[in-house]
Amino acid sequence: MHRHRFALSVLAASTLLAAVVGSCPAQAQSKSDVAGCQSSNLDTRLAACGRIIAQGSKVSAKNRSAAHNNRGQVYNERGQYDQAIRELDESLRLDPTNGAAFNNRGVAFSGKGDNQRAVRDFDDALRLGARSATVWGNRASIHRSLGNTDQALRDYDEAIRLDPKSAPLRNARGNVWFDKNEYDRAIADYEEGLRLSPKDAVIVHNRGNAYRHKGEHDRAIVDFDTVIRLSPTYVAAWVNRGHSHHARHEYTEAIRDFDEAIRLEPRSGPYYAYRGRTYRLAGDVDRALRDLDEAIRLNPRDDGAWHFRAEAHLARGDLDRALSDLDKEIEITPKDAVAYNLRGFVYRQRGDLDRALRDFDEAIRLSPRSATAIGNRGEAYRLKGDLGRALADLDEALRLSPEMTPALTSRGLAFEARGDLARAKENFRAALAAPARTYLTGAWAVDTARARLAAIESGTTAATPAASSVTPAAPATVAAVAPSPSPASPPVSSPSTAAPVARGSRVALVVGNGDYRHATALPNPGNDARDLARSLRGLGFDVVEGIDLEKHGMERKIREFGQKLDRADLALFFYAGHGLQVADKNYLVPIDAKLERPGDLALDTITIDDVLAQMESERRVNLVFFDACRDNPLARTLARSLGTRSASVGSGLAAIQSAVGTMIVYATQPKNVALDGDGRNSPFTAALLKHIATPGLEIGAMMKRVRADVYEATRQRQLPWDHSSLIGDVVLAR
Repeated sequence: MHRHRFALSVLAASTLLAAVVGSCPAQAQSKSDVAGCQSSNLDTRLAACGRIIAQGSKVSAKNRSAAHNNRGQVYNERGQYDQAIRELDESLRLDPTNGAAFNNRGVAFSGKGDNQRAVRDFDDALRLGARSATVWGNRASIHRSLGNTDQALRDYDEAIRLDPKSAPLRNARGNVWFDKNEYDRAIADYEEGLRLSPKDAVIVHNRGNAYRHKGEHDRAIVDFDTVIRLSPTYVAAWVNRGHSHHARHEYTEAIRDFDEAIRLEPRSGPYYAYRGRTYRLAGDVDRALRDLDEAIRLNPRDDGAWHFRAEAHLARGDLDRALSDLDKEIEITPKDAVAYNLRGFVYRQRGDLDRALRDFDEAIRLSPRSATAIGNRGEAYRLKGDLGRALADLDEALRLSPEMTPALTSRGLAFEARGDLARAKENFRAALAAPARTYLTGAWAVDTARARLAAIESGTTAATPAASSVTPAAPATVAAVAPSPSPASPPVSSPSTAAPVARGSRVALVVGNGDYRHATALPNPGNDARDLARSLRGLGFDVVEGIDLEKHGMERKIREFGQKLDRADLALFFYAGHGLQVADKNYLVPIDAKLERPGDLALDTITIDDVLAQMESERRVNLVFFDACRDNPLARTLARSLGTRSASVGSGLAAIQSAVGTMIVYATQPKNVALDGDGRNSPFTAALLKHIATPGLEIGAMMKRVRADVYEATRQRQLPWDHSSLIGDVVLAR
């Protein structure tokens, strides 16, 4: 299948009509056979024409030609094109001037997919002086399928001149205007067709589809409603109405329409792909993946389903699986600019900027006017510190799409990195004023623009910014997409008088567990981990990321993190999810933990000491963040199982004494319970994201800001706490 660009190619094609020759000889055949050879009943026509042909030379060659033609027309209607061609070859052998036979043979060749031979036959029919709108319309249809839209329009013009009251011809010409993206002219033809045939569901549908492509979804939905009322099993109307609801962010309604399309055609892979993509945007990634798996099972060559599934994997932070799906998509459609753009984004998320740039270059080569790919390449250049190329690309992206919010924010960051604060503010303000559209990085763009604008205007930003991370992406109405990074700002040189820790290799382990199987799910940890991981990548960290991990998954990620620590100058560990303390020892809780009996503690959990032992085995800067002090029902379950020893299970996490060069940060004071919050992120992580990429901000000063924000946001109910044995300044964004 072709890329699902929110369109289903279901414009009704104009029917290739076949002319029935009405003149049959009266000399050797009965009047009943003459009438039967022209009957609308196909079996009757076939038998009667056969009896005329069987009389051989007793019937004139011209009339035997007519009988063969009419039999060929029967086979055409039955889809038996090879048999039709044999009959029509004989018809033309007997009478080479039989224009109707040329037309009908052209129909047969078209049915077999041989459009070049079909065009030659229609040319011959017209050369012989045919004055039939049918023949002109048939040739126009073939030219349309060959992409010769201008010639198709000329042929339809002539067909309509010959038959101005034909609603199908008006519909067919409207389809060509649709192909040329001239939707107003298409709608004019559809409306004339509906004036001639007011209840033609096909034409109503096509007009609705034209409105949809114009972005007039209200009018499109009215037309699709009408089609479904006229013809409840018209599956294209259900699908395209689903697309219009999707475009209006009415995901529940869109899913209902795709449900009905799947009920009507349960073996159609694209419908599962459309529904899967909608589930992802509605936040139900599990159901999205099930639908996309089914779409690929039904058609493993469906490039759109591979693309949509890559998006779903990205939503989960599973970059490896996303890359695998995009590799497959590019194998299927090697000239797909959208796939290269998204794969470039994934490489950029992994910090592989050179491979990202190669993919963006290829996307732009294939689609030179892709604002998304150009903007994404500009961001990659910015991450490499090449601000000249970054600004050139971002300027071009915004020339093509002036209200692309992520590109405006990214350009603002580039100007800020150059020290041009006036133009930075101008771009941040433009990003905040841009119309709300469903950019996958839209929330990031708005949050970052607001934060940087406030920082500049308050004078808290440093004077010499350099590069940081941001990722512009396409709107969700375009196939090219990129998941949102968290807010980030351009780093600057530290203003501190103390010698800052040098920026060498940075490694981070980021884990968010929220989808607990044996306890109430937590809504925010997955978002917290994804957003922080993306922000850290922008600050130069090699991030090991894990979302909703079982115990063996956590152990695997910790092992992967440990293998990367040998070359690290700075290590960071962030955990969001359930944690608990037993006898002043802290444990992190995987999503499959039950903790039903005392012995389950060691079997079901991960000790914080195990992670710290990995980090503190070598001399380096270590930063540890625990947003894991939430109210924990599993801790209460464990306490009940301990009986008289239940007092050893405490609230929150216990204080940890850190080794030299280590800072440990808690979302709240030791042995207190932190809040999960009502927004996308917990209060603690939201504050951390706000300040972690502030240029020139030393980590201790950053934590003061985080502490103040959380204390205010929770109305003095939660106060982050840290224990530090750092011996130098640590500046994450310079």
